[in-house]
Amino acid sequence: MVTNQAIEYAMNLEYMAAFGAANSALLLDESCGCAKLTLAFISSSDVEWGSRAKKLSEINVADLSDEEKAWYEYMSASSEEQAALDKSLMSDFPKSPLLNYLATSMRDFNSFKDFSEKFPMYSSSAYNMISYGYMNGSYGEMNADEAMKYVKMSQNMHDGPNSYDSMGEHYASLGDYESAFDVQLKAIDYGVFASPYRTKAQLYYAKINQKDVSKKIMENQEAMQEAILSGDYESYKTFEHPEIQVSTGDSNLSPFYIFTKEDVTKDNVLIWNSFELSEMKTYFSPDMKTAVITFVADGDYTIKASNESVPYATRASATWTNTANGWKILHSSFAPRRGRNGLPE
Repeated sequence: MVTNQAIEYAMNLEYMAAFGAANSALLLDESCGCAKLTLAFISSSDVEWGSRAKKLSEINVADLSDEEKAWYEYMSASSEEQAALDKSLMSDFPKSPLLNYLATSMRDFNSFKDFSEKFPMYSSSAYNMISYGYMNGSYGEMNADEAMKYVKMSQNMHDGPNSYDSMGEHYASLGDYESAFDVQLKAIDYGVFASPYRTKAQLYYAKINQKDVSKKIMENQEAMQEAILSGDYESYKTFEHPEIQVSTGDSNLSPFYIFTKEDVTKDNVLIWNSFELSEMKTYFSPDMKTAVITFVADGDYTIKASNESVPYATRASATWTNTANGWKILHSSFAPRRGRNGLPE
């Protein structure tokens, strides 16, 4: 019973739960070959770093049932060999939900429907995949209602987080990030610490609060610029990350360089009379982890050596990245607007 639960977790892509259940089965019976096969299944088959081959080699094949031996051979085969085994598994083991499910493929979403019709009592994962088929148009036009129906069927059959994660993705693809966030929290609730579902929850939350996030980054840009102009490194370093080298391009169009503490605190040859940022716009990467701000900067400065006053007008961009310590500066670049002045050479 415990091993069957481990397999159900594995087929529903809940590998950490499968790991726990399979090891629980081995506590009850250390010779349980099927539990060992489950642990091999959720391991990587990459020969460079994966442990699947090692785990398979430690299994006594002679003690396995015919069904278990077929699963063992399937995991031992190359991807090309597995493709050839798909049909033979279904014909040789027509009553095995496990081996028939191995033969399903996202290359043919109808294979999940065929499986669910043949094994309705074991179809939680198949229903989840069918929901994706309706969302991605594999069954014709995208049908969100059918997708939600099937993912709910998956939830009703199996008590686990993956189907809630799937439902969150469906809501997100429809632009409903509030519903996506609410559902994603249900996935996280199955195991809060280091949950693999936390990243998407953070993404959906950022999407919901995009205007506030954008406003915060703009405020950071203005505060950072003020700290640079005043030579206040203590204020500037709050926008730095210890593992990031900030690259910068000045408006005198000299080569890019790494901006450091010395650049903030050095004796400036200019006296800034005014400096103002405007027309700020923020653009986010799809994962909301990176933001680019575009803006214009206007002002005027006096060159100390000549006491000459120069009007300043540039267009600029700055790249910020969202770290565990908050939004930090990554890169900035300034260039004089057409027919206007930036910094002196």
